Amino acid sequence: MSENSDGIVVMTQDEMRSRIAVFREQTANTQLMITQSIPGFQRDIYSIIGHGVSEDAGTQPGIVDSTGFNVAYVGAEPDNGSAMHSHDEEVEVFIPISGQWAVYWNEGQDAEEVVLGPMDCISVPAGVMRSFKNVGDTYGHLLVIIGGTENTTVSRPQNVIDQAAAAGLKLDADGKMVNAAE
Repeated sequence: MSENSDGIVVMTQDEMRSRIAVFREQTANTQLMITQSIPGFQRDIYSIIGHGVSEDAGTQPGIVDSTGFNVAYVGAEPDNGSAMHSHDEEVEVFIPISGQWAVYWNEGQDAEEVVLGPMDCISVPAGVMRSFKNVGDTYGHLLVIIGGTENTTVSRPQNVIDQAAAAGLKLDADGKMVNAAE
């Protein structure tokens, strides 16, 4: 990178290359989170910018440099999505790219939901329990943006943690996925 005579940063094509993620070159991670082994929570997660919220130590995002935010694409068959969870310090934004997606927040008697279609958007504040599910009738894609730069962890209700363990996965002391039998 360099600056031009007006003090504006200029980048060459080669310098910009590490900041480009071509979708057809990305590989979906079907086990980025411990919950993806639970029926109803199977989904493909593409880490596009930054490591985001990954419980897989081997996550390789398309674009490593994530200053202030992380981007992922989620793909799922109907009736699949994310288990209930919260982010202690990060806002999470959901934007359907294709299909119909229900976004849920709160639990129990306080539970709420909204169904979103392509290009709709919801921003869920930090600390609020949330989940999402493809409620359409075909495979759909959802754009997920999470604030923050570091790979953070999520909080989950105990019943979700127990379901993941019964499906064979748990988290180690560093928040990374391991076999539940270990």
